[in-house]
Amino acid sequence: MIHKIHVEKFVRVTFYCYFCRMNNKWTIIVLSGVVLVLLTLLWWRAPVIGGCLTKQTIYLWVLDSWRGQTGTPKARVMLVDDDSEKGIFKIRRICDELGIKAAFAVIPARIKNALGDSLCQWQKEGFGICLHGYDHNQWREWSYDKIVEDIRKSEESLSESGFMIDRIKYVVPPHASNTHAIRKAVEDKGYQMIMGANIVNPDTEAFQLGRVSINKETELKKMETILRKAKKRQMFVILGTHSSNSSEFSEEKTRRVLLMAKNMGFEFYH
Repeated sequence: MIHKIHVEKFVRVTFYCYFCRMNNKWTIIVLSGVVLVLLTLLWWRAPVIGGCLTKQTIYLWVLDSWRGQTGTPKARVMLVDDDSEKGIFKIRRICDELGIKAAFAVIPARIKNALGDSLCQWQKEGFGICLHGYDHNQWREWSYDKIVEDIRKSEESLSESGFMIDRIKYVVPPHASNTHAIRKAVEDKGYQMIMGANIVNPDTEAFQLGRVSINKETELKKMETILRKAKKRQMFVILGTHSSNSSEFSEEKTRRVLLMAKNMGFEFYH
């Protein structure tokens, strides 16, 4: 034991003296090189970042880089329309034109009468439905139990309206919230979670998934670059819209991005 302690101490002192004697310039060069190599490896394995960096984007990027691709290799794309209210008919029109299907993140308290009937019928036709909070309250400050109850209330309301709960795979937390309580509640309820992270995913099996927004400010050339990289790496792209927000939603850009994905040979997923 004494011998081992002395050896460890000798090694630490030796390395300390070595780095102290090194020229500061070379120390910086060596350390910078190591960091650059690590970042390059992460970037090569990582999902394609779709735009501005946020805390959620960096978090999910690191998580997915470490995890790598684990599902069946296939380039897939899914459109998730948030806060699905009156704008859903614009999304449906685009889908019919292109021969594809989308998913709608619904708020049960807001989809009454004809709106709810339409979404319920569309689910039967193969369109996806995601949970998005019973009445879109802020989950960020909520406890685990309160979030679980809100999910349960959403399930119950949708079931009573004729929706098929067993076909729902995803929860889109309201206001892009992401806390430990939210993650645990969503996982314990058996769903996957679509976050506000502006990122492309390694595959469809990840528990936490990012999405790339389409809005009036979307640059089509940049979106084309993101899609081409994702297609080459056989990744899962979730595209996000807010069709009921007229100040943000662009029907034309949504159509063009989805057509790009279709022409590139992505499989549409919902």
